[in-house]
Amino acid sequence: MLARHIMSSPVTTIDQAASTDQCLQVISRSGFSVLPVIDEHKHLVGIVSEGDLLRSRFHGASQEDQVVSVDESVADVMTKPVIAMTADAEINALASAMLRSGLRAVPIVQEGDVIGIVTRQDLIGLLALDPDRIVDEVRHRLDLYGGPDLWAVGFVDGTLTVSGISEDDPQRGVVIALASSVPGVDEIRLQPRTETDAMTGDENWIQ
Repeated sequence: MLARHIMSSPVTTIDQAASTDQCLQVISRSGFSVLPVIDEHKHLVGIVSEGDLLRSRFHGASQEDQVVSVDESVADVMTKPVIAMTADAEINALASAMLRSGLRAVPIVQEGDVIGIVTRQDLIGLLALDPDRIVDEVRHRLDLYGGPDLWAVGFVDGTLTVSGISEDDPQRGVVIALASSVPGVDEIRLQPRTETDAMTGDENWIQ
């Protein structure tokens, strides 16, 4: 599975020249805990988190002190250089980079422009995917393309089986492309429809 399958897009960004106060407001409004930082050309230059902002405000403050208030920009507190990947990056590589760096998110870029972001929450959501929902989503996409009940769909331990496709079926490539775009599908197996499929009429089976 690739980063493009689970990334959030479009993504909220913050300009490096913005103040930390402005950044706090954007985070509060957007609900994101991490924001990619861009320059005047809209290119990625860093990443800023809630933790970066809190450290900038409370650094050096004792329990009796007031919150430290300084005129800082996002560029002063952001993490750089930032780890970024493309939309075609494998999820395993992305997760490993995130764990090694301690970052909570990895921006997804194309020629320097931010086109999405993958967070730890996205990875957790991927692990928690329900097989029933995966089958339902694959069937929905295949039904929109070929009509209802044209293929039988099964899902076992990350492997999706689509039954009802012969070796010379010209639609094989489209079926693979549609099924592989569903998060949670690691491998796809195509096979002709079996007698059991025809007898049961069960087009939505899970083992």
